[in-house]
Amino acid sequence: MSLQIRVAALAMVVAVSGGTLAISAAPAAASVSQGYIMGSGNWKDDWGDEGPISASTRSYNNVVAAWQMILWADGYLTQADVDCRFGPATTSATKKWQSDRGLVSDGVVGANTLTKAATKLGVYEGEGWYWYDGAGTKLIYFGRNADGKWDMSLGPDQEWQLLSYTYANFSVCS
Repeated sequence: MSLQIRVAALAMVVAVSGGTLAISAAPAAASVSQGYIMGSGNWKDDWGDEGPISASTRSYNNVVAAWQMILWADGYLTQADVDCRFGPATTSATKKWQSDRGLVSDGVVGANTLTKAATKLGVYEGEGWYWYDGAGTKLIYFGRNADGKWDMSLGPDQEWQLLSYTYANFSVCS
């Protein structure tokens, strides 16, 4: 029996249990082409298929602001460094953040980096509202809308904006 047939047969045996077909929910599958950090199903896996963002790839947008806020919350950037631009300070801070967590310190925020960051997310006041637990008392508030788009609170007025890869519209964006 060929390997392909054996794999298919094993998959069928695993799927059929007690005469019923077991269908498992697939993890969230996002694409930068959707334009936003997106999710569905279990919120814990929403960030693992996002990015990349870096100094040379999607370097000015609201997702960069969210990443800069994570760096701020963990003590790698100052609040004044949050400007929605993935410049030299953000690249350096990203490399240090990655290195400190045992990741490849390439300065590119992709699936592995965002998956590691997502381990510090928790539910805040019920499903759809989340917080990032940074170093000390630094928290960032996020939401996931009914359509799956993530947003974040930022700025002097705690404005909420969608986490878009295509535009930067927080008031701190220069």
